[in-house]
This record gives sequence, structure tokens and C-alpha cells, in this order.
Amino acid sequence: MSAPSTCVIRPLTELDRDRYRQLWLHGVTDLPQYFRIAASDTGAGDLPTRGSADSFTLGAFIDDVLVGVVSLERDTMAKLNHKALVFRMFVSPVAAGTGIGRTLIERLITEVSAQTDLRQIQLTVLATNERAIRLYASLGFVEFAREPQAVRIGDDFVDELRMVRFIAR
Repeated sequence: MSAPSTCVIRPLTELDRDRYRQLWLHGVTDLPQYFRIAASDTGAGDLPTRGSADSFTLGAFIDDVLVGVVSLERDTMAKLNHKALVFRMFVSPVAAGTGIGRTLIERLITEVSAQTDLRQIQLTVLATNERAIRLYASLGFVEFAREPQAVRIGDDFVDELRMVRFIAR
């Protein structure tokens, strides 16, 4: 399924900070079962990236309403800067199932593919988030590690998966 034709995907800027904060805090507060971090760990919910080719956040907008986000941060260490981390992926329940999540990740892959020395992108996902795991797998991500009982949500412990997608060169 593709994103609605009225969906606009673009990099977020500081001008989007309040909309980002509202969407992100809604996700981690109202849907904690999908996140490895708690609302109290996210600070004010500010944009977690610098707005550069190596550190950016994409937003999905429908009728100028922010309904989805995903961030990428490239490793800065000399021996690790061939890798980048995909994080803070969230699509509002009002837009779930519309293809916006797929469109966000596809756009992210397109953006990082332009960086000729970037070789892989990694992400983490809770093992209970089967919908996200299927999405990532359909876009070429493969599991390479599983941490048992990595995240505590209430009284329950959830495994966390690490997935990687290699950038074709």
C-alpha cells in the first residue's frame, strides 16, 4: 500500500519542533508498548537530529498535519562511520495502515543511498512489534541480534531485535 496522494514527506526543521514534540510525546505516552524508551527519557521531545545529510528527521504530513516521523543518525567514529542508526520511527494511529511508514523508510533509504561511503543502516525494534518487523523485513532489513528481556514495560520484559540493511553499491 502506498501513502495517500496528499501525503508530503520532507525533512523537519526547527520550525516543526512543536508539531514533532506533540506527535512524539503522544506515541511514547499513549502507546508505550511500541517503544524502547519512556516519555520521561525523551526530554522535551525536541528534534533528535541536526538537520544535515548525516543526521536528519523526516516527517510525513497529511493536510499539513504531522502524522509520521523517522530519524537517522550516522555514526561519527572513524572506524564506524560507514553505519547509521534509524530511530524514533512512529506513525500516528490515525494514519496507520496507509503506507506512510513504508514511504518514510523508503525515502530515508533513498537519502542515505546518496552517501557513497555509507554501507549499512541499523535499527532496533521490540520483538512484540510484529507489524514493524514485517515492514522492515519487506524493505530489506534482516535481524542480526536479539537481546532477551531487553526492555521493561510495566511488569513485562520484551526482547529487542537489531536489524540491518546493507546499502547496495
